[in-house]
This record gives sequence, structure tokens and C-alpha cells, in this order.
Amino acid sequence: MGQAMTFEQFQATRRWSDDLANAVQSTNWESHGTPQGFLYLGCLYIEAVQPHWPAEARRQGRWHLLLGRCERIGDDLTTLERQLYGFAASEGYFES
Repeated sequence: MGQAMTFEQFQATRRWSDDLANAVQSTNWESHGTPQGFLYLGCLYIEAVQPHWPAEARRQGRWHLLLGRCERIGDDLTTLERQLYGFAASEGYFES
């Protein structure tokens, strides 16, 4: 078993995407606007909250993370990245 990726190495894979739906080859997004946000490992993402989202969601923060049925919105990107990192580790994304 190889050594796991560190959180900092995981963060270093972060790339901005102007079209997350295309980047992760998904049709599961709503029809309003194009989802934008950060990609990690080329397939995991944290989405930017968009102006057309409900006011309640926009008040919660700038970033949106959906892991299974657990949804989180907040302004602290690092905290959301740690949650995504934990998910990636538990789901075997770091295994070669």
C-alpha cells in the first residue's frame, strides 16, 4: 500500500473550472447557469454559490460542497477542502 496523499498535496491539485458539469461529465446540475468552482484530482469539486441560487443558500456562504446526501455551504474554503479530502481518502481516491 502506497503512502496517502497529504492534505497539502490534495489542495495543490485545486484548479478553477468555468464549467464543472462538463469537467466531471455530469448532467445532474440544475438548468440555470453553468456551475463553476474548484476541481480536485480532476474529478472532485467544490462549487461556487451562484447569484441565481435562493437567498437562504447565498447567505450561508460562498462555497458549496455536496458529499452523498450531506450538503454544506460556507465561506471557509479550507474547512470544506478538509471535508472533501476526508471523503476522498475514505473512498480510495489516493490509492494507485
